[in-house]
Amino acid sequence: MDNHKEIIEFEDLFKEEIKKRQEPPKPEDTKNYIRAILSYVLIMFFLNAVLISFIQLIPGSIKVYEKDEVILEEIASDPSGIALMDEFTFDQYEEAYKGYVESLWTYNNYSIIYNTANPYIESLLLVKDDDGTITGFDEQTFLLIYDISELKIDYWDQNQVYEITRYQHDEQVLPNYILTNDIDIIDYQYQNLTTFYLAFYQFVLYLILFGFVFKFLKNDVVYDFNKFKLIKNQWFAIIIIGYLYVLLGNYLSNFISNLLSNAMNIPVSESVNQMTIVRMLNSNGVVFMVLSAVIIGPIVEELIFRKSIFGLIRNHNIALVVSSLIFGAIHLTGEASFATALVNGISYFTMGIIFGYIYIKNNKNIIAPIAVHILVNLVSVIGSILIF
Repeated sequence: MDNHKEIIEFEDLFKEEIKKRQEPPKPEDTKNYIRAILSYVLIMFFLNAVLISFIQLIPGSIKVYEKDEVILEEIASDPSGIALMDEFTFDQYEEAYKGYVESLWTYNNYSIIYNTANPYIESLLLVKDDDGTITGFDEQTFLLIYDISELKIDYWDQNQVYEITRYQHDEQVLPNYILTNDIDIIDYQYQNLTTFYLAFYQFVLYLILFGFVFKFLKNDVVYDFNKFKLIKNQWFAIIIIGYLYVLLGNYLSNFISNLLSNAMNIPVSESVNQMTIVRMLNSNGVVFMVLSAVIIGPIVEELIFRKSIFGLIRNHNIALVVSSLIFGAIHLTGEASFATALVNGISYFTMGIIFGYIYIKNNKNIIAPIAVHILVNLVSVIGSILIF
């Protein structure tokens, strides 16, 4: 009998166990998860104000929105909005609001401006032939929008769900056919960072966040990356399947948004967060925005909303719900109301669920959702640049 051979075969049985013993322990540091989350909260909600104050000291960093442009800003975030603006004034702003606010028709030298997400205005006010070609303008119906008689039109749709919001500013001289006093009057200006400096601010903010979060979660990232390297042949499948999950989630979230829109009488529109991102991507600060949206942002968000929250909440289902709700809410802080945020924000909540699901299915390895998140944002950024 070959004793040496028997010894080798006996030891082979324990090779896997020996390998496991030699592996470094998986990081599970609750204190660091708490530190990462606290740093995120403090930087996002307190340090950001200090950062903005410093950037505002830079000459040329501030843009003042005159009252005409405040009207355009209101309509850009309100699918039910309508306003009249003289042609020359609107021509000055038209390019900056392309894709969000457009002129439906020019009537007596006034541009009739509206939110492009309004699904009813064209069928209500434009005359089209059988081929869908615009042949004219329904002047009589338009005048009823600004009427005071019993025939006055207050809703865009026949079911009287989407109520019309009329805008003008207090220094604006409107034609004498404007009879109704049911108009939101803009009597103020406001200022904000220019799109370039908004992109720069976003980049610096996320760079600071990355520094703090990575400091606390470095061991987790290194451990997960080393584990992920062992399955190199599966990377492509993990990322592509994850992206397909996102596409399916977008389809479902659009369906749910439409249901909520009809139930709550609030039209679906692009979220304020997304509109701001698109503007920055089409500014001269595009490099800063790409770096923060495609690389730094996904890493920071996955480390906080997946790695840290799942690290603190051991129950996968509870952690999935909590992380998804917070992930969605953090992207909707600029919405006008809770109802609007709910209708426009379903996609963010859905994304949070999908990224959490990918994290769970890949044995809580953070590299998987980071990779999918980066791909999703990259495709979105490229689309936003090309379309707008």
